[in-house]
Amino acid sequence: MQGAGQIITLDRHSFRECLEKDEYLAGLRTEYAHKPAEERRMAADWEYHSAIAGSMFNDALARLGRAEVGVPSWPDGVLALAIDPLFAPAILTVGSVEYQLGRQDEAMELFLTLTTLPADEPDLSIIIDKAGEFLLDAEDYERARELYAAAEKAFSHVAVYPAGLSYCLSRLGLHEEAVVKARRADTLAPGNHIHLNDLGWTLYQAGYLEKAEATLEKSVRLAPPDYDLARKNLEEVRDVLAGKRARGESVM
Repeated sequence: MQGAGQIITLDRHSFRECLEKDEYLAGLRTEYAHKPAEERRMAADWEYHSAIAGSMFNDALARLGRAEVGVPSWPDGVLALAIDPLFAPAILTVGSVEYQLGRQDEAMELFLTLTTLPADEPDLSIIIDKAGEFLLDAEDYERARELYAAAEKAFSHVAVYPAGLSYCLSRLGLHEEAVVKARRADTLAPGNHIHLNDLGWTLYQAGYLEKAEATLEKSVRLAPPDYDLARKNLEEVRDVLAGKRARGESVM
């Protein structure tokens, strides 16, 4: 990982800089750029999963106190992304690393690349949602909002994107906008108890208590026995409604 007399590592350089300055990564990108897309994808997939397996093996050796062998020179996903710049799992992995290393703009550039991939890319909605959840776990609601909004614009038929966008808007205090997106998710996936629960809770946050109660009741009816969230949310909404009615306050 050396170029122009300096050590090139992902902890010190962005992926783009590594690709430009490291001869091996640059060579991979050039080599595979001239190969058929199917061959490029197969190579990236093999590299990605073999790197993960290798990391797990070396972690096991380390726990046993044995010397590590064959430790990859690059973090998981880097070589795969050098081979195929449109390989979604590697985009997610490298983007997450970039973010954790403090390069949020570079991470978002990678994450947003996911929204430009073909709709038939394997597991694309799952991978984009994982990127969104990663940002939400970091409490970066503005960037998560940007990602889900771009995904919804690109793939307007997928319910998980307006659902994720609704959550971001709620966390940002934009409850009326959140309701609109939650309704959109419910329209795209009618009868989904999770989307109904999310819609019910969003209505509650927006102050529409009676509508929230009715929606959560429907979610409870449709949910499997082990799904308790809708039931707990319904209990809270009913408690608030009962208190308002006892005080003679109007409810929506």
